[in-house]
Amino acid sequence: MPEMSFDFEGLIKMIANNLYSEKKVFVRELIQNAHDATRRRIALDGVAGRIDVETRPQDLEITVRDAGIGMNREDLVDYLANIGKSLTLEEREHDSTLIGQFGIGFLAAFVVASKVRVTTRKVGEETGWLWENEGSKEYRLTECEVASPGTTVTVSLAGAEDRGMIQEAEVRTLIRRYADMLTIPIHLNGSREPENTLHMPWEKGGLTAEELSYDLRFYVERTLNDRVLEVIPVQLHGPVQAEGVLYITRDRFYTVDQPRTIRLFHRRMFLCEDQPDILPQWARFINGVINTPDLTPTAARDNYLRDDKWAALRDALGNLVIEHLEHLRDTQRPRFAGIARFHRMSFAAASYYYDEFFAKFADLLLWRTNRLSDEPDDATVSDPLNETGTGVALRTLPEILDRLPGPADQTKTLQCVTGVDAARQYFKIANAAKTTVVDASFVFEPELLEAYTRLPGVNLRLVHIDREDAPSGDAIFRQAGGEEGMAAQKLADRMSAVLRTPHGHVIRTEAREFEPPDIAAVLRTDARTEAQSKAEEVLLDPNAPPGIREMAEAVQRMSHGTGQRLTINSRNPLVQRLAAYHDSAIPEVKQLMRALYHSAVLANGQLITAHAANAFHDQLQQLMSRSLEALELEVRCKALDDRLRAAQGRSRPGSDATHRSFFMITPFASRYRPLIDACREVVEQRWGFELVVASDHQEDHRLLDNVQVLMDAADGFVAEITDSNPNVMFELGAAFADRRERPVVLLRENTSANGTVLPADLQGLLYIPYSLDDASLADHLRTEMSKSSSLRELLSAGRHPRYISREHLARRIAALNLTASALDELSSRYRTAQDWLAAQPDDVGRLLGKEHEGLAGWIVERMRQTDSA
Repeated sequence: MPEMSFDFEGLIKMIANNLYSEKKVFVRELIQNAHDATRRRIALDGVAGRIDVETRPQDLEITVRDAGIGMNREDLVDYLANIGKSLTLEEREHDSTLIGQFGIGFLAAFVVASKVRVTTRKVGEETGWLWENEGSKEYRLTECEVASPGTTVTVSLAGAEDRGMIQEAEVRTLIRRYADMLTIPIHLNGSREPENTLHMPWEKGGLTAEELSYDLRFYVERTLNDRVLEVIPVQLHGPVQAEGVLYITRDRFYTVDQPRTIRLFHRRMFLCEDQPDILPQWARFINGVINTPDLTPTAARDNYLRDDKWAALRDALGNLVIEHLEHLRDTQRPRFAGIARFHRMSFAAASYYYDEFFAKFADLLLWRTNRLSDEPDDATVSDPLNETGTGVALRTLPEILDRLPGPADQTKTLQCVTGVDAARQYFKIANAAKTTVVDASFVFEPELLEAYTRLPGVNLRLVHIDREDAPSGDAIFRQAGGEEGMAAQKLADRMSAVLRTPHGHVIRTEAREFEPPDIAAVLRTDARTEAQSKAEEVLLDPNAPPGIREMAEAVQRMSHGTGQRLTINSRNPLVQRLAAYHDSAIPEVKQLMRALYHSAVLANGQLITAHAANAFHDQLQQLMSRSLEALELEVRCKALDDRLRAAQGRSRPGSDATHRSFFMITPFASRYRPLIDACREVVEQRWGFELVVASDHQEDHRLLDNVQVLMDAADGFVAEITDSNPNVMFELGAAFADRRERPVVLLRENTSANGTVLPADLQGLLYIPYSLDDASLADHLRTEMSKSSSLRELLSAGRHPRYISREHLARRIAALNLTASALDELSSRYRTAQDWLAAQPDDVGRLLGKEHEGLAGWIVERMRQTDSA
């Protein structure tokens, strides 16, 4: 009969591309074959050999040697050269420790090899054999000398790019990963100690439960590099067979499909890891290492079939976890409570998926509640699932029910919220009302809370305060009463007529009274309004697929007319002030109504969509613009107030509130510096007034406003009018327009620099002629200014503080050679002789700093002499 033929090279390519996920699995297959040969030798004559692995990366070769049962010519022809025929599989019914199954593992070597050499000699025979293949369906088989029974396989790599996988460190990692549990010692490059563990901690006898727990914890933390909260030994020897360790990890994840680390071994040889369905879906907080013969490996030995054996193992492991937790609950309740607190959401998931778990542990599940201000801090934990900004306590439902008013044998009302992020506002409200609210907004929690009310012996009624009003005796939202309540309800009616969702649905607004008053409004939602909000978001997206848009339109039709429910607080000051505006047509009133709604959306969290975010952005821009306008108005009002105060102070003759000052109106030209210095000598040194020049002071960032502030504060004016400078004329006009009758002294050079004729309004006024070349210019100006009766009246009008200029201060203490910054500090703080009389050396020392603080006493005494002088 004709036989089918095959393309060997094509078969190898198919295996490389479709069967094995990684090239390096050929090392695993060679070790597995060596293990099975050694186990068969042990069963035959009791000789327990070892496996040696030698790596020669420089030669692109790796060798695996065993002292197992070996092969003769018939074995090589019938099994090694016969693809798909497995001698191990045929003999497994006599030895359950054998691993091989399909008869194709040896082909994995050809995925990377250019040549494979096998030298072997079977136990009980004298002839050795050499089998060679260079990657084709043809092979060479010749007799050779082999010193002792066993097999040696040498693989020559086809390319240098694969050299990395046979480096010693890489091969050591592969041995510990794939063959750690094998009971045959595996040595690498002649190592004295085997690379594999051989015997697992759960296989040790004579250990106490505490000692076993310690050994298992140490093994897991060393092998899996994980942190262990609780270990669960696995010893299943009934219909389902498995051994190893499961453990509760210290790592917490807050997703439904959290990662899981389960390392699976089949008949002590590594099979796969991180397959979440080896445990029940609820056991998300369980990791471990399991060795079992009950799984059915795939041909590539990197996964297993989901068959009845797998289902039985999964359920048995789940039951083992339940039994362990029950034992903890009954014998070490504080420890169980700590684990339940640590993995609160994982326990909730277990309760959701596994009715028996829920029935056993429902009373021990932890729930987020608000924490009242008078409760101790150790009753709360920080919960990363829902940062509410307030204290969060984790309590069991029996503990929560004990806190509720009423006898234990009567039905109690529990207020809860199930909207995502809703607790952010309701916890604050519940704290102010001195009551308890449960946050059941996370995944699984709404259903579990409802299921709890149906348990035998539980008398509990739920009120979802984010959707409905509680009975009047229990309510945290009370009917708004009194005049304020009536006004708030009328405001709510007006807001219902104004506020709409993006697609025109009514936002139903109601007025209630609740604590605390600083919460203006809350948005109360249910599943329908959530769906409506999401549907509106989809319809606003032009890129939404047609099918999704059709679904969104259907939701819109179903929810037409339902709208959203906004509750405003009649006790809130903003609500009360807004209620006073009855005309909803005023744009600002509409904006404030929308702002109330948007603040509630932000606090609620779950209805923040892209459209809502755009609305927040637009309103925030308007608010910023109005705020800037208000700030600018405030600045101008303050400036006007300062001017008014200055004017009021100037209007009181003889006032000693501050030192006197003259404002000098002069062009900003350097040629007038001698005149300014002369005027400063007269005004400051001889009269004790301050001479203010606009270019030396910055009271306002706007030039004209700066000049006006300085002029408003002046007691008199000195104006240089020689060239009829426009700025001088403008300021001089302002000085003459003042109604406080402050003296104005006009100065003009003897000969105008450019022959400018004075304006007609000034030609009839007296002025003081001067010459910039006059060596006694200060004396001349003093003599001429003293002729002014209004100036003499100002000089004699009561006693006023004598001004001490920075220049005068510098001259008085010139011997100290202080820095310019130190002089500036002193001059700014002590501006008059009276200031220096009241000065304390300690205060002066602090201004001078450590370098000069020792001079403070001398400076104070020196400056006090100024006044006496």
